[in-house]
Amino acid sequence: MAQESSSRLLFLSRRYPPSMGGIQTHCYHMNKLLRRWMDVKLVALSRQHLIHLAWFVPYTYIVSLFEVLFRRVDTIYFSDGVVCCLATFLRPFTRARFIVTIYGLELTFSHWLFSKMMKWGIARCERVLVISKHTGKITAEAGVPEEKIHLIYLGVEPKTLAPERQIEVKKAFEAEHGISFDQERVLLNFGRQVRRKGLVPFLQNGFPLLDSEIRVIIGMGSTGEEIPEIKAEAAKYGDRIILLDHLDDDTAAMLRAESDLFIMPNIAIPTDAEGFGIAPLEVMYVGVLTVAFAVDALVESVNEWGYLIEPGDYQGFADKIHEHLGLTEEEVAARGAKASEYVKREYAWEKTAREYLEVFEGRV
Repeated sequence: MAQESSSRLLFLSRRYPPSMGGIQTHCYHMNKLLRRWMDVKLVALSRQHLIHLAWFVPYTYIVSLFEVLFRRVDTIYFSDGVVCCLATFLRPFTRARFIVTIYGLELTFSHWLFSKMMKWGIARCERVLVISKHTGKITAEAGVPEEKIHLIYLGVEPKTLAPERQIEVKKAFEAEHGISFDQERVLLNFGRQVRRKGLVPFLQNGFPLLDSEIRVIIGMGSTGEEIPEIKAEAAKYGDRIILLDHLDDDTAAMLRAESDLFIMPNIAIPTDAEGFGIAPLEVMYVGVLTVAFAVDALVESVNEWGYLIEPGDYQGFADKIHEHLGLTEEEVAARGAKASEYVKREYAWEKTAREYLEVFEGRV
């Protein structure tokens, strides 16, 4: 159990709730848990649109400069590579430890000036935390010394519903969309629908190979360059594919628990890597398995109690789906229970926070 610390942490985050995403979830839990053990000063941006960086970055620098000049700061935590650009301009004024978390995507951006500023900032950090072995590889290839790199997996504790609320949300969804989770085979996918997620080629090459009674629910969100093509492909299959433009927390929790499988037909995009893969672990948390192509960090997150398929092998992808759907209820329940136990053991947020605390205090 982590002991209370006397050290003071300046926590800088450009992504924080109520805006949504993996970084936001990570920063929320880290801030909440670290406050049990440390004195934490949070400076965070809670708005989604990147245009807000225009005022947030200079504002954060001014606040940070005041903190290091007039208050005690033992550690400054840059919650991703973008905000770490400030490290270069803060280092002359403080001897505090600089720590940054790298998610992977930021190191693949092509803009030369932004890339240089970020690498300059990362170079001034004592520790560079990565969220997967794949992200660690990207970070090392970007020139960060391997002795600085330290792997700490993100926590995974998705929202779950009380039984009565689960039934209520399930019935409402079934009535609205004309589906029965108890009588039909349902695949699930949701996330920001960008090219690396592979939904368009899956609908073109994989979905036609599935049995005709299998249905797919796709949560698309409001952004993502693939959405128009996904809609065009889905229209070819009528009500077999349900597209959701908005997915609230309760509906997402219900869908994770009620679907038969989660699918991640990702494709490899050199400039847009999948840094970790939270979504498959979230469904495993509630005992639902994932079929995924073995791309990027999905090799790590889906590795235990999930199904990894050779990238681009749509026949193998479809075959694995059919194989799982052919299992008995007892076999599905047994595999789901083991998957859930694995995620709850290895990816608890408190476990992640304790490991971060050790780094912040210089014990690792």
